[in-house]
Amino acid sequence: MWILSKAFLLFICLLCSSNNGAYADDNDLSHSHIVSVSSLLPPNVCNRTRTALPQGPDKASLEVVSKYGPCSRLNQGISTHAPSLEEILRQDQQRLHLKNSRRLRKPFPEFLKRTEAFTFPANINDTVADEYYIVVAIGEPKQYVSLLLDTGSDVTWTQCKPCIHCFQQRDPFFYASKSKTFFKIPCNSTSCRILRESFPFGNCNSKECPFNIQYADGSGSGGFWATDRITIQEANSNGYFTRYPFLLGCINNSSGDKSGASGIMGLDRSPVSIITRTNTSYFSYCLPSPYGSTGYITFGKTDTVNSKFIKYTPIVTTSEQSEFYDIILTGISVGGKKLPFNTSYFTKFGAIIDSGNIITRLPPPIYAALRSAFHKRMKKYKKAKGLEDLLDTCYDLSAYETVVVPKIAIHFLGGVDLELDVRGTLVVASVSQVCLGFATYPPDPNSITLGNVQQRGHEVHYDVAGRRLGFGPGNCS
Repeated sequence: MWILSKAFLLFICLLCSSNNGAYADDNDLSHSHIVSVSSLLPPNVCNRTRTALPQGPDKASLEVVSKYGPCSRLNQGISTHAPSLEEILRQDQQRLHLKNSRRLRKPFPEFLKRTEAFTFPANINDTVADEYYIVVAIGEPKQYVSLLLDTGSDVTWTQCKPCIHCFQQRDPFFYASKSKTFFKIPCNSTSCRILRESFPFGNCNSKECPFNIQYADGSGSGGFWATDRITIQEANSNGYFTRYPFLLGCINNSSGDKSGASGIMGLDRSPVSIITRTNTSYFSYCLPSPYGSTGYITFGKTDTVNSKFIKYTPIVTTSEQSEFYDIILTGISVGGKKLPFNTSYFTKFGAIIDSGNIITRLPPPIYAALRSAFHKRMKKYKKAKGLEDLLDTCYDLSAYETVVVPKIAIHFLGGVDLELDVRGTLVVASVSQVCLGFATYPPDPNSITLGNVQQRGHEVHYDVAGRRLGFGPGNCS
């Protein structure tokens, strides 16, 4: 009997050390994801049946789609360049620099204006780094446009015909002349004067109030301010809400690129965002993970049954309200163990949550500790070349069928813990280049940005009126 037991133990040990089931830490699997390597690869088939849109009175839900995934319709029927992962991350970094310039009034760094990986212009309100889109209706009768979701942008805008120069988009261009409810804001109006105080640009005439978005390289997109009806309608057509007059930018001259989208829906807290202009006090979204499924965004409060599963952290308030959604981190855990910093160290850094940025950026000391703790638990796996200067903690998993990845949890003020999905931890170029989806942000070492990779698979709730942000279980993974 003793011999049989010894043989069985030896068999288990050999099984655990096999390349096809290597574990980073055999003694602590409760704080790890055990996943097949093939499941980490981006899917090439769309599966919409995985996601059910939230239903209920006084709310409207829309399907959210990644423009890079197989469920996207944006790149169908138009000629467009499909960016590589390196290009996507480079665009993400450009967008972050532009946002920092907007927050701190710092100049955009020269070295990011033109790079080999990213050669077209970008702006905080006009960049292809924005990843997820929805379809809404503008005007009466309705004209449908695809807008990129962005909680870090203010203006909602779309391309309008007649167009002097427009980038390619999947949907027909919005024809202002065909909408009975469309109205150009005249230059000599009080509304235009107020808008131009926040968005000063050029000269205007009596017919229209000019609107312009500037790019990093000096080019840009131009148009005019207008109002019209916007309709948020569910995919099943059972519910919708309509707002009129709704403020939007009409672009008719652009050198940008939206990868097939028509424009942007600005969801921040500025006076011109859809949140402020429609008095939307509560919205939530679930960003799909993986790309092969769809997510959703819901305008309106969650129901009582689901609300008990949502944990809220305060949105920071100051005497001068930020237009962004500012939150406070209190710690980060890897494999069930917190990084060696006390809470006060984390709370001194400014942090925002942003659906438009892709990866989470951390101050160098915090990122160094995260990288060290993560690599310690991944030490059995072969290191791989990083993705340029963007992601430096990568692994070659091509020799394995199953791997064990330590769980990462982000902790927020109020005792809120966000445990990341494995796809919220890793960014995958190929099975031989699987990287930790975090990075530093050297130009502003005193801030943190929570990107959409880390939000995927969770419901993120914005209680704007209650000044709090919540995380709950999502139905889009």
